[in-house]
Amino acid sequence: MTTRFHGLTFLTDPGRVFSPRATSEKLVDAALDRLGDAPARVADIGTGSGVLAITLAVRAPQVEVWASDTCARALALASRNAERLGAQVHLVKGDLLEGLPRDLDLIVANLPYLPPETTGYEQEPGAAVFSTGDGLDHYRRLLAGAADHLAPGGGLLIQFQGEVLEAERSELPWLGSRLESLVATAA
Repeated sequence: MTTRFHGLTFLTDPGRVFSPRATSEKLVDAALDRLGDAPARVADIGTGSGVLAITLAVRAPQVEVWASDTCARALALASRNAERLGAQVHLVKGDLLEGLPRDLDLIVANLPYLPPETTGYEQEPGAAVFSTGDGLDHYRRLLAGAADHLAPGGGLLIQFQGEVLEAERSELPWLGSRLESLVATAA
């Protein structure tokens, strides 16, 4: 199957790899706005089918893009999508920032954040949708390691509950508090 994302056509594997959502186009737009025309090093964490990483590589060819995922099936699909669209993306099998370079200018992520008891996502692979505990565990771990991978002027863009949240390297503790308050408000 295929889907359109940010004007590009991507291969999908429904039920096995998370299906891209149009709401994630806002995350790409925010990343492109932040990057501008300058060369940069970017990592997409939890890349899935690769739509974020590949779109960034296509739309901003001056950017070196890395993409990680723990799922071999997702990485294989991302590789096929990158090849089809002529995108240069370094694909890494690893958990969150594992295996990625340091001194990144930008980290983008749309990680699983739903608590395991959430319904309505039975057609998606559980590991791509659900986090443990209250749903923030993946983001807590990402925030804990992000500063070590970001350049001094680097930043983090995440999608959470359909919204794009941005933080500079020095603002990562603030972003953690912001996520905690969003979860507490929703409970």
